[in-house]
Amino acid sequence: MKNIYMFQPNFLYSNSAHLPYAAGAVAAYALKNEQIKTACRLKKIYFLREDIDRVAGEVEEPYLAGFSTYVWNFEYNIALAKQLKEKYPACIIVFGGHHVPPGEELLEKHHFIDVLVHGEGEEPFEGILLSSLGKSALGNVPNISFRKGGKPVSTEPKTYTSCDYPSPYLEGCFDSIFDEYSGLELTLLFETNRGCAFNCSYCDWGSLKSKLRRFPLERVFAEIDWACEHKLEFIGCADANFGLLPRDEIIVDRLTELKKTTGYPQKFQTSYAKNNTERIFNIGKKLNDANMNKGVTLAFQTLSRTASENVERTNISIGHYKDLMAKYNEAQIPTYTELILGLPGETYASYADGLNELLKAGQHHALYIHNCEWLPCSVMGNRAYMEKYGIETTVIPLNQPHMEAPAEKEIPEYSRIITKTYSMSNDDWVKMNLLSVVVQCFHHMNLLQFFALYLYRERGVEYIDFYEGLLAFMRDNPATVCGAAYTNLKKRLLDVVAGCGGLLAYDSAFGDITWPFEEYAYLKVVSELDRFYNEIHAFLSRFEIQDKLFQNLSDYQRRIIKTPGNKKTEIRLDYNLHEYFTGIFTGAGAKLQPRPCVLKIADDSGISGWEDYARKVVWFGRKESKNIYTAGVIVERI
Repeated sequence: MKNIYMFQPNFLYSNSAHLPYAAGAVAAYALKNEQIKTACRLKKIYFLREDIDRVAGEVEEPYLAGFSTYVWNFEYNIALAKQLKEKYPACIIVFGGHHVPPGEELLEKHHFIDVLVHGEGEEPFEGILLSSLGKSALGNVPNISFRKGGKPVSTEPKTYTSCDYPSPYLEGCFDSIFDEYSGLELTLLFETNRGCAFNCSYCDWGSLKSKLRRFPLERVFAEIDWACEHKLEFIGCADANFGLLPRDEIIVDRLTELKKTTGYPQKFQTSYAKNNTERIFNIGKKLNDANMNKGVTLAFQTLSRTASENVERTNISIGHYKDLMAKYNEAQIPTYTELILGLPGETYASYADGLNELLKAGQHHALYIHNCEWLPCSVMGNRAYMEKYGIETTVIPLNQPHMEAPAEKEIPEYSRIITKTYSMSNDDWVKMNLLSVVVQCFHHMNLLQFFALYLYRERGVEYIDFYEGLLAFMRDNPATVCGAAYTNLKKRLLDVVAGCGGLLAYDSAFGDITWPFEEYAYLKVVSELDRFYNEIHAFLSRFEIQDKLFQNLSDYQRRIIKTPGNKKTEIRLDYNLHEYFTGIFTGAGAKLQPRPCVLKIADDSGISGWEDYARKVVWFGRKESKNIYTAGVIVERI
């Protein structure tokens, strides 16, 4: 039997690792072919970034090595493939995945790669194996590049219309992983459909331009059952637009029922359809009621009309978004909104206005801002597109938050971030990132959110004016806790522009993982929380809030933030602040009134220290606002 090895390595996320779905999917499809099955066997799928010398020494007479590549494993795969080819010259090296660019570029650059797969991998991988066994001609396999007569060539493109592929979970492709890696927390990724109806220029989903195809519902249910049988706590759905189809609600019914009867899965995460509908609301409510929700996405990516047109994205109106926020807030279903920083056509002014509009529309729960990453298989990855919109990129260390901090001898991976366009200078990029971090850290992670809410609703202070003012205070007061965070952050951003820095931070006090800047800044501030609130008094006093109310706001703002070891807290207030702010969050409304009361807060989260806090509250709990007390707050009238 000929030995097939598959590689889809990824970093650990604390003690958690993703099962290698993509590699397993193409192997499972190929091995359903009897001609392949009688001649070949799947020897092993490697899914962790293990020592390359050890891996190369461990494999046994590899007939074919298939590499699933993306931004987080491309350099590792290249290094391992080169070593395998040197040791086993007859081994067929196949590269596929989203990080394989169109055309023959990788073949020209890396002589040890034999075949490239462009786009979806199941059918081409089967064709490559059949060709290697002499059953067909390699040139007849669509969507691949290879060498013919020593020269790289590409075959005809094909759009796939079927989706009835076997499941790698149900075919047993991962069974051995549970025995060999029993100490890991394994997570499952599955698909209910494939394809995307949209053509966003920054996304390599849209560039495939494939119609939506559904996997059989019985396969989807069987995979969910499989996850429960293996007691997997977290499962994710890889659909581009979950909630688009009526049957998606039926799938969620299955998930919630299984959690009720088996205890698994405990959490479910997906990317929701951008045109948020009643169906997605129902899905979010069902998941929230079952305590399985990881937040419903209300994605904009940009509120700039010019940028939206340039990247071929159509958003919902801000009015519809405001209605959706009110609906989700009233039902107390967590949501989060995503933006992409650096899209061509966006300016600092349009970006700041967009942030302000989202806050005014009621998004006080969670905001995730991603720097636009250049992807080789996206429309934006095309040279002509980049030239048209003046796009310039900077190569940085892999921008993948929450992964285990890379070891000293780790093969580095890289991201390409857009740091300049025709509408955004490098200086603008730095300013936009500074504003992004401040809004996410101090508003959506709540450190000054209650002051900002009060000032907007009662005094008409625009949210963006408040946070731009905070930025200026941080800049001008570098000796303060937040000023030190600003100085550190700006230096890191300038280093990125100069080509010598990255977008992640690390501090061993918060665990052996990497943090995005807004979470890192939050952790640094909250670890000196009393000092921070003492120092920020000078900024907040500029708004001339009446003394008694100011003191009440300060006490409430400080004590509502969770910190490790804070078991019980009592706050005496002269105003109905908890009712007032809860009314804002839920849309119920409440007038700010003098009303003496005592807030009694009991913390039963069991957080044991800063590392535990960082993991459970900041990383896992950010979308659910776990860093503030919501449950366990009792208001007693005096």
